Amino acid sequence: MRPGSRQAKKIPLSPSSTKSNPPHIQENIMARIPPVKDEDFDQRTSDVMAKVRKQWGSSWNITRGMAHNPAILEGFLAFWKAIDRSGLSKTDREVVCMEMAFKNSCHYCVPAHRYVSDQNGVDLEMIEKVALGETLEGDSREAVIQHLVRRLDESRGKLSDEEFQSFQDQGVSVPEMVALIAEISHCTLTNFFNRLADTDLDPFLKKYLR
Repeated sequence: MRPGSRQAKKIPLSPSSTKSNPPHIQENIMARIPPVKDEDFDQRTSDVMAKVRKQWGSSWNITRGMAHNPAILEGFLAFWKAIDRSGLSKTDREVVCMEMAFKNSCHYCVPAHRYVSDQNGVDLEMIEKVALGETLEGDSREAVIQHLVRRLDESRGKLSDEEFQSFQDQGVSVPEMVALIAEISHCTLTNFFNRLADTDLDPFLKKYLR
C-alpha cells in the first residue's frame, strides 16, 4: 500500500483462471502459417525483420509468422516497445503475459515467457505458479497484478467503482492500469496468432517445455 493511503479494501480473489485448461504443448508441430524465409523477404519485410533482430536479438518464429503481413509485425513491435516504456516492471509484464498465455492456452507463449522471465531475472517459482493457473496468494505486487489482470479480462475492463479504488489503494496507479490493459491487448494478439498459426517452438524455447 502506498505511504499515506487509506487502508485498502480488498476484493475477493477470482478463481476463474483455474477453470481453464493448461495449453496442450507439442514439441514438434507443423505450423499452419509457416515462417517466412529470408530468401522470400521483400524490402519492407527485410527492414521490419532488422528491427526484430535489433529489439529481440534474433528473429523468433512468431515474428517470422507475422511477417506474412509486415505492417502488422511493425505495429506489433512498436506496441511492444511502447509497453516496455510504460512504467511496468519486467516482472509486472511477465505476470500479465503468463496469466494471459495460460488463460488463452497458448502453446508457444507459455514456454516463451518462461524463457523471457529466466533471461530477465524474474522469480521463476512465482512465474511457474502463474503458468499452471494457480492464484498467487498474499498482498505482493505480483499477486495484486495477477488479480487485476483477471478482473480486467473477466469484466472486459468494466471494474466496479469499489474495485477501481481498491486496486489503486493496493498500489496500482491509473497510468499503470492503462499499461496493463495495453499488455493484455498485446498478449491477446500473440496468443490468438500463435493458436491460429500453430507456431512451432524455436529451438531455444524447447528446454522451457514442462
